[in-house]
Amino acid sequence: MRFTTLVSLAATFTSILSFPIEKRAINVTAIAEEIPDSGDDDIQTSYGKPFAVYQPKAFIVSMFELERDPWLKAMDFVHNITIPGLSPVYPTLHCTTNYTICQITTGEGEINAAASISALTLNPLFDLTKTYFLIAGIAGGEPEYTTLGGVTFAKFAVQVGLEYQFAYEDYIETESNWTSGYVPYGTEDQDTYPGNVYGTEVFEVNEKLRDRAAFLASNATLNNGNTLNKKFRKLYNETAARGDAKVVKCDVLTSDNYFTGNVLNDYFSELTKLMTNGSATYCSTAQEDNASLEVFTRLDKYGLVDFDRVIVMRTISDFSRPPPSMSATDYFFNRTDGGIEASLDNLVIAGTPIIHDILHNWETVYEKGQKYSSKNYVGDILNTLGGTPDFGKSSFDIA
Repeated sequence: MRFTTLVSLAATFTSILSFPIEKRAINVTAIAEEIPDSGDDDIQTSYGKPFAVYQPKAFIVSMFELERDPWLKAMDFVHNITIPGLSPVYPTLHCTTNYTICQITTGEGEINAAASISALTLNPLFDLTKTYFLIAGIAGGEPEYTTLGGVTFAKFAVQVGLEYQFAYEDYIETESNWTSGYVPYGTEDQDTYPGNVYGTEVFEVNEKLRDRAAFLASNATLNNGNTLNKKFRKLYNETAARGDAKVVKCDVLTSDNYFTGNVLNDYFSELTKLMTNGSATYCSTAQEDNASLEVFTRLDKYGLVDFDRVIVMRTISDFSRPPPSMSATDYFFNRTDGGIEASLDNLVIAGTPIIHDILHNWETVYEKGQKYSSKNYVGDILNTLGGTPDFGKSSFDIA
């Protein structure tokens, strides 16, 4: 062994010892001593992380720098950890002094979110079997239910981009009753549940934990926005849009496409009801949530995360549709609504209470996860994690 190698190893161990962390027991979750002979060629692996170093109690999931930076300012993220597979734009995780809270920035869009969350959850340094995940990002908001700076906590996440799409000129003469150019897969009309699915169309998260997070956030004093925010709200007729920022429990859509206008929002609102058998209420629209939830679902199946410990919070940076006095294009390109500062501030203001609750009551409440364990169905449209979905239909083709 070269002298330079010895020096390098010594420096590594010195660095580790300089930040002592609580000694952890071997993680027995999903560790197999032996793999039985199945008698066929179907080799199955069992995953475990017996030598993981970090066991955060809470993990904040941001999507881009504007969502990340308020957390970096608000918390003592003194440790930077770079692991393979994260976004090249955001290659570093951040953790607090004792590693109990960590933060990841996935990069925007479904592909980036799925890739980054996969890299994190599969990394051998992290034991995430008891970690609570707070997906905390900004979103467009439906004026019927929320307003600029408002805070939403979702029970359902619905992916609306998985559909056939026709240009207006190509369908209006033959399908004049369609309300948009979208049609669910495996169907020929807009009112029929998809005939085939990919499995990521709908996710349902832990309602009891969602309710706890929303309750704690509702006791916080939100940033209600600046003068222009308040002035712009008054252009809308809806009571929620015109009111102050507050916490509401309603549901989120996922699409890589930015969309706006009354036509698409009306259609996606109805699609949300269709996909959840009337259970979900669309109030915020984002780009990444279903992608992240898909990874959490897959990894829960192998005992690496607990899907029951995932919270989806979106704060409202802009309205998803224009006020009556503006066209969709004028609103999208020329609006003067005062900016998104309130929504960014409210990520921390509304998200910190549940983080603190988890830490302060870890041993008595959150570690075992029983008090706020789900009573509703949790998981995807394919009942990957067991149970019977309260959405979907009895059968469909898997695309």
